[in-house]
Amino acid sequence: MPLPLPSEPKVSIHIISYNQEAYVAEAIASAVEQDYDNLEAVVSDDGSTDGTPEIIRQFAQRYPRRLVPLLNSVNRGITRNSNTGLAACTGDLIAFMGGDDVLLPGKIAAQVAWFQEGADRVLCGHQVEVFYDDSSRPPHPLSRHLLAGRGANDMIRHQPFGATSVMVRADALPPWRFREELPVVSDTMLWIDVLAGGGEFGFVNGTYARYRKHKANVTSDPFRGLDEVRRALHLAGCDYPSYADAVRYAEVRRLSYDPGVALLANGQKKEARQAFLAALRHEPAFLKAWVRLIQTYG
Repeated sequence: MPLPLPSEPKVSIHIISYNQEAYVAEAIASAVEQDYDNLEAVVSDDGSTDGTPEIIRQFAQRYPRRLVPLLNSVNRGITRNSNTGLAACTGDLIAFMGGDDVLLPGKIAAQVAWFQEGADRVLCGHQVEVFYDDSSRPPHPLSRHLLAGRGANDMIRHQPFGATSVMVRADALPPWRFREELPVVSDTMLWIDVLAGGGEFGFVNGTYARYRKHKANVTSDPFRGLDEVRRALHLAGCDYPSYADAVRYAEVRRLSYDPGVALLANGQKKEARQAFLAALRHEPAFLKAWVRLIQTYG
């Protein structure tokens, strides 16, 4: 059983950045200005070629006891850069964000309070607001349903938390940290690794972060990285056979049903129908959701 946390556990905010000079100042400020004393923000920059490194240096000068700058000279990719930052985090608890995200006031204190309610608690999330850099759409919540429970089953099946909302106990991290065989979509696999031992996860009520949508987002294309998603789920199934049913469900949802939703929203009804039928052949539970989507989009 994990040891209880200190009365005021140290929190590391893990920030990764790459060519985000338009956004990184707001991101760092939202981290270092949290109303929680025992905190460090670790910014790992992945060899940016714009003004991002200089902005990080300026913040490090302003907040020398609160900001740890890691300015890498070469671009190594998202997952390797994430591991560089994670290796430098010294907190009992670790929160995660990108260099274009924004944390809202009270986030760190609220999540620390959640962890202090039980030694078995290893992962906490919250609602995130999605906002659009070009104001093309109004802001909206990221997650429809936040979940609580034990183990990795619901994390595999539903991915209830946006990465910007996640905080984990450092002593629950696997020794390999992020899996470097997954160059882009390694964050969800890390949450699975953290929970696979049966630890407790949950959420705090309220919206405590904002996720910025813009053209340079890694997740801007819903079909990008599907091969890597397939590889991640294969890893989960191999490493954690007790979650085989959850992995099969997630494979259908992530590789067929979710692309169908994106196609339908884009007006590609024929292609969407093919994707939904492929999902239903393997998982009839998606039928009701498919009907609701057809009713919405026609």
